[in-house]
Amino acid sequence: MDGFVKTQGDLYITIRSRDLTSTSQGTFNNSGRFNLFSNIIAEEDEILAVELVSATIPNSFYNLSNNNNNNTITFSETGFNETTLTIPSGSYSILELSDKIKELMEAESLSNMNGLTYTFSYDEIDNLLNIKNSNPTIKNTTFNFNGDNTCRRFLGFSKKSHTINTTNGITSDRAVDITDTRNSIFIRLPNLSNNKIIESSSGKYSNIIAQIPVVLGRNSFFTFDPPTTFKCELIQKQINSIDVLITYQEESNGVNFENADWEINLMISFFKAPKLIREERKKHQTIQLELQNKVDTYYKNLYQNIQDQEDLNNYFQNNLSQLKV
Repeated sequence: MDGFVKTQGDLYITIRSRDLTSTSQGTFNNSGRFNLFSNIIAEEDEILAVELVSATIPNSFYNLSNNNNNNTITFSETGFNETTLTIPSGSYSILELSDKIKELMEAESLSNMNGLTYTFSYDEIDNLLNIKNSNPTIKNTTFNFNGDNTCRRFLGFSKKSHTINTTNGITSDRAVDITDTRNSIFIRLPNLSNNKIIESSSGKYSNIIAQIPVVLGRNSFFTFDPPTTFKCELIQKQINSIDVLITYQEESNGVNFENADWEINLMISFFKAPKLIREERKKHQTIQLELQNKVDTYYKNLYQNIQDQEDLNNYFQNNLSQLKV
């Protein structure tokens, strides 16, 4: 907000997830509400802005899980129908995931009486994975990576079927990605409105105030301390509470912190509203006043009509009584 003039001192707000009124599901601990002891109110000639100053985030979330929609592998072997295996949720390296898939596939192959063994070889230099089976010319293995909940991106394969039918096996046709494209998390403030941020997933105005790269030190904490913060101009003039939501790129895909706690620090600033905004506010106030006056006039007339009707009813009742006498 270069060029805007500050009108009063900033407010520094520290938020710990453990102190919030939780709005998370299960073990996610990724959202909650902070109710302010005293409302933050801007004057008529001021605008509010918010920025994420820093954050401490636990890398406790799994890179492979049902929540991430990437915890299955579907394959078939010659002579047997296609099988889908569910991989236990966890925070895997490519070698650890390869070992787990090898274990699951070999157990399935043994139960099908094929008894194939599998070799997973990861080349760290070119970041590719090669998979072989022990008898490819007789017993083919086909991986079906067309589904939406497979671990294919983790293993470095494109969305199609891949068949082992030679001793060379199959090699991933895209880079191995152990983040499965979840290499950032997004801090959102759903109840603070702005029209300054647009996200590519929707093309619409967004409640995101910061994107934080994920550091791959699993089961540890990492800090976010940007050299330059983004001041987000808010639409509203008053803040009663602050809702926090932490997601991956899609707002509906919340981060599951497995009940681990996080902390963020926000800065609320007050700026002199530009002339255009002040004029718009006056216009809105005038319209609101006119509407309120119309509502008041309507109810006043309605009350008067009711009163007139009651007076008329009383008049007829009295006259009817006299006529009967």
